[in-house]
This record gives sequence, C-alpha cells and structure tokens, in this order.
Amino acid sequence: MNRSEVTEFKTLFIDLNDRSSDNTISHSMTEIKNSGYTKVNLEVKTSTEQETIKMRVDMDLFRRIKEVQDLPDWVIIKLILADGKLKDSSFKERISNG
Repeated sequence: MNRSEVTEFKTLFIDLNDRSSDNTISHSMTEIKNSGYTKVNLEVKTSTEQETIKMRVDMDLFRRIKEVQDLPDWVIIKLILADGKLKDSSFKERISNG
C-alpha cells in the first residue's frame, strides 16, 4: 500500500496518557478488521506548539520567520532544525560544479 492507493476510512483521536484509550484502539481495530480491511496506515500528528517545545525550537525565531515568510509551520521547524547542517558537507561545491 502506497500513498497514492490510500483512501481515508476512519479517523480516531487517541490520548496516549489516557489508559482507557487502549480499549478504544482495540475496539476500533476489531471493527476495521471485521469490515474486511487488512491493512492500516497509522499517522502520528501533533500540534506545532508541541513539536516546537519537544524539539526546543526558538519560538521567537519561529514567529519572526512565520511573519516574514508566511511558510507552513512544518517548513519553518525543519528550516530551524537544519541550521548549520550543511556547513561542513561540501554542499556549496557540489551544487556550483554541476
């Protein structure tokens, strides 16, 4: 199963800190299997705020980039996290020598 073959069937929101979620997951998986489905695509989604806290992203920098560039939040987070990663990678030489 690849992304082009995926059709959304059901959305289930789960609080991993709530122990009763285990029963919800089990019931939902049984229901999906009994409906004839054999594969499930699990996507983990979170809020931008949670990700910036977890990754220790500088919120002032995030907000300034957001105001100036008007980029999607995930692009800004990846941009901030990539800071300096290409410095010693000879990236400049590789792209300029074509």
